[in-house]
Parts: sequence; structure tokens; C-alpha cells
Amino acid sequence: MVEMIIVVAILALVTGTVFLGIGFVTGKPAEKCANKLLSLMQRNRITTMGKLEARLEIYIKDDCLCVKEVIQTDGEAGPKVTENKIGEAGVEVTYRLAGESTYRTLGDESSPLIISYDRSSGAFRDLSLMGSSWAGRYCEEIKIEKANKVKILKLVTRTGKITME
Repeated sequence: MVEMIIVVAILALVTGTVFLGIGFVTGKPAEKCANKLLSLMQRNRITTMGKLEARLEIYIKDDCLCVKEVIQTDGEAGPKVTENKIGEAGVEVTYRLAGESTYRTLGDESSPLIISYDRSSGAFRDLSLMGSSWAGRYCEEIKIEKANKVKILKLVTRTGKITME
């Protein structure tokens, strides 16, 4: 009886390890990362429409995807800044601008992709917060990849809607 319990415990341990390994090999981290980024973007849009000035700065730090949420609150001298590590090492993140066919590699903290919303309509703002040469340009897609899993966040410029494929 004791031998049977030990065998069952070992099988459960091996099975759990195999399923965990399969999740990493199949790209489960890409899906988790895409879901977290989508959630942060939707929350940032709601914050902006709630009459606060807010933006997201998306960048790579230590081979991981990070998002800095910057919220300018009323009556405070400086903005409230929250940094979130949402992607694991090895998750590749690229983005595509409207009117372009190629994807650009996401930069580090000194050159992030900055996503912001228009307070009155909830639509995406242009990328002018990234510098004057980005004025009038919009991010259209963010692609997140790991192993064989690819998730694409499609950004609808005029409405601020985001869909995941």
C-alpha cells in the first residue's frame, strides 16, 4: 500500500513538471504577456477618460517586457509612476506603425513606445510624446512572440479599441 502511494506521488510530480515544461515550450508566456498588456492599456484608457493625464511607456529591460504607467494627478507636483514587469525573458515584442509593413523592435527604457489616449474621445493619440519626428504617426499593432505562439494586439486609432488575435 505504501509503495502504491509513493508511485502515485512520483507520477503526479512528473506529470506536473511535464505540463509546466510544455507551457513554456508552447509559448504560454507570450499569451500571459499579451493579456497583461491588453489589461494595462484598457485600464490606462479608462484612467485618461476619467479626467487624469495618463500614458504607458512600453520597453525592454533585462530581456523582459516592462510597462511604466505614468499618471499626472490633479494638484500634485509630479506624476505617479508605476513600473510593471509583464513579460518573461525570451518573449519578443515588436510593433508596427500605421502605413508600414515591417515591424520595429521595441527599445529600452531610454526609447520606449509611448501609448496615450485622447481624454475627450478615448481614441489613441499620435506618438508625438516619443519626439517631434513621431508626430502624426500611430501604432497599429503590437506583436508578442514566444516559441511558436504569436499574439497580436490590434489598435484602432480612431476609437481606442484594442483586439487580440
